[in-house]
Amino acid sequence: MTAKIFLGRTASDFIELPNEPLYIDKHSFDCGWYWGFGYIGNKNLHMHIESLIKSKTYEASKIFKTTKITDSEWWVIRDLFIQAYALKEAAAVYRHGGYQTTKTGVIDVIKNPDMTDKLNGDLKTVLDIVWNLLMEINARS
Repeated sequence: MTAKIFLGRTASDFIELPNEPLYIDKHSFDCGWYWGFGYIGNKNLHMHIESLIKSKTYEASKIFKTTKITDSEWWVIRDLFIQAYALKEAAAVYRHGGYQTTKTGVIDVIKNPDMTDKLNGDLKTVLDIVWNLLMEINARS
């Protein structure tokens, strides 16, 4: 199974390191409870795809100098990753019961391991869909 997929070469006006090849790593289940995903980069650069998703640039043709991803496909990929990040955050809330406090009676109010598992299952579904889409795009000549 492929561990990385080539996304394209960065556009000079979009990223500090122009014409760099960007690869995305395959998602993995880490530390026994969460999905790690969205890691992009190469030997000179490491970042999260979230930085591309949250940018004001919605077209693959502006992010990448060269890519097989069309602008309409990038829109779908963006949407899938937006869903994935939301599911990851929700799973963390149900896992830990909160983010910044350790006060008893506050953090344990919504701890729910079953909900964490459910959200992680949904997250895996979304990540598998986006991975398969990227594999399909990358296989095009």
